[in-house]
Amino acid sequence: MDEVEDELRPSKVEIQRIYAQSSQRWSSHARKSYLQSGFSPGSFRLRNMLGNVPSYLGHNLVAFREQSNKPEFDLYTEALSNGLSVLYVNGESLWSVGKGDCDLKEKAMPNQLLLGVQKSISCSFSGDDCFANWPEFHEHHKTQPRDGNCLAILVFAWSYIISASWVEMQQTSGTFAAQSNDRMVYLCHQAGWRDNTSDSLLDTIDVNLGDVSNDAARWWAAILAKDEGWRAEIKRNESVYRSPWSTTSIEADHQFRLRRASTSQSSFNSVSSPPSSDVALGYLTDFCLLHSAGSQCSAALAAVLTFPSLEKASLPLPSSSFYSSCVRTQLATADISSPPKSSSSPASCHVDEKDEILQDFRLLPYYMTLSCRKRGIESLLCNTFFDPHIPCKLVSAWIQPIFEVLDPLIAKKDYKVLAMVLGRQQPKFAVLWTAAIITGMARSILQHCRNGFIAIEIHSAAWTNTTQTFMSLDPQPLPSCDRIYRSDECRLLYLAGEELNSRIPICPWRPFGTTALSDTDICVRTDAHCTGGHNLRYASWSWALKNGGNVRDPGFCSDTTTQRVYTTVDDTIILDGYKETALVSETISEMATRSIFGWLRSYGWPAAEKAIYSHSWISEGSYDESDDDLEDYISDPGKVKYTSDKFDRITAWLDQYAKETEGT
Repeated sequence: MDEVEDELRPSKVEIQRIYAQSSQRWSSHARKSYLQSGFSPGSFRLRNMLGNVPSYLGHNLVAFREQSNKPEFDLYTEALSNGLSVLYVNGESLWSVGKGDCDLKEKAMPNQLLLGVQKSISCSFSGDDCFANWPEFHEHHKTQPRDGNCLAILVFAWSYIISASWVEMQQTSGTFAAQSNDRMVYLCHQAGWRDNTSDSLLDTIDVNLGDVSNDAARWWAAILAKDEGWRAEIKRNESVYRSPWSTTSIEADHQFRLRRASTSQSSFNSVSSPPSSDVALGYLTDFCLLHSAGSQCSAALAAVLTFPSLEKASLPLPSSSFYSSCVRTQLATADISSPPKSSSSPASCHVDEKDEILQDFRLLPYYMTLSCRKRGIESLLCNTFFDPHIPCKLVSAWIQPIFEVLDPLIAKKDYKVLAMVLGRQQPKFAVLWTAAIITGMARSILQHCRNGFIAIEIHSAAWTNTTQTFMSLDPQPLPSCDRIYRSDECRLLYLAGEELNSRIPICPWRPFGTTALSDTDICVRTDAHCTGGHNLRYASWSWALKNGGNVRDPGFCSDTTTQRVYTTVDDTIILDGYKETALVSETISEMATRSIFGWLRSYGWPAAEKAIYSHSWISEGSYDESDDDLEDYISDPGKVKYTSDKFDRITAWLDQYAKETEGT
């Protein structure tokens, strides 16, 4: 191998070191997961992932509560190729760039959140026995898997509850849903009913509701209907849009059949209106307590949060054995206004389950924001495989051992251990991984990451206190007075807003090495020596209003230092001596290197880097940062306006240099 080829390709020692770190970390996750009989309760708390995330549509902001009518947001409509359209609400994020005696100011990024769709998601039942027997929460390694599951039932319930909240956030104060363009409506389709004389059928899923009211019975019949039984809709710009979390139909041979505890009530005998979100939550809570299904409730909610990212969801087939016993006692309806206090009585587990459900309900506006950011959920899941300290040329050595651990689990369809392993690497997203496995989203995510396509969405990263790209790291001290790290060079180019560097690189992996300052862009030379350096740090989000104004949203947690931030480093892992290994392929490293250097050298290569741009990884192949199709496929971090005038910057720099020269 000649000297040119050595410039980019890592040494065997470097490969062995990174491979060993990755292999031992993920193997450790697998060993611990095999020893654990069920999920950890702490890993299923969705609220652990919340940082400075704004409340959806500014729900409960003081500025909006003081208005008699709901605010009119600035909306954006995107036409789709199938003749339908998607509705977005506009906003803007503000980012600090660090302090320095220079022209770099805080950076504003216009952006959108999904508001409405014209085609709801369809659902089917999976045929691969995904979580056929729910693992439950482990306790002292003794808990056995639950016989059956009711995940799909809880998913359909949360789909309605979130959609009802979506409508309620937008309704004008004092307007009833049935009289408004923003409304919840029942449709004619309903699930069937079973009485005590009915026989069990192979293609039916019998669901025992207990002793529920007529209104509750009507609601369950609507949300478990084979065809669309309800709809959440708003009217904007003369078009009707549906909730991004709503479902249309269950595309399956199976259908639900309901049963009530009272033998005299085989169905219901009243005409009901669709319940509000808090009333529906009471129905859901009663069901969870009736069937001791509280441990599945958070996973079901997280599954619904993936709906805006999917066209179709594939859910685990509920097990009829889960409802084999008929409970005839009516459980207390959930009280939304006052959560129950903990108890030391034997029923305290039910109290805890109820409290968890109520807490998640109150945090729905924040979950909805994360769910509606384009590729937001995808980027959070992909973040599990990212380490900001791995350079682009060593990505293959990092990724390969990960899937040497995961692929056997995927092949065996051992979804419980797979979810646990992924959750151990990034604990605050553990329930999201379980949800992605439940809906089938995990298949495409894992395939993308196996091929090195790690999605980036910097808003979702900021809103969850995670790092998805090296661009979010703090700058390093200059290696010498006349050189700069290429990772910091990238950041300064982006912050300066140069036309070809006006978007975040789609490659999250940092470039290796340094550049002579004399070979960098003028904006880099100007800002490289600023005291404290320059970073990219999220500051705030503002909702754009139709009248041209905006309202700042402080987010869920304004003080991120109080948040528990999980890292991807497991301190309990002790690295052994490097074992000999051979990479199956260097393709991922090659692709990452070509991508980030293509972005960094958008304006051309300095002569001193001939050994790099002549390398086969750079000169051969077609993938680079200008590949628009791949950019859309991997990530859409949003663009900022090109604000710099390169000619003026050059002139100002030359004038400054001339003055400094005259003074010497």
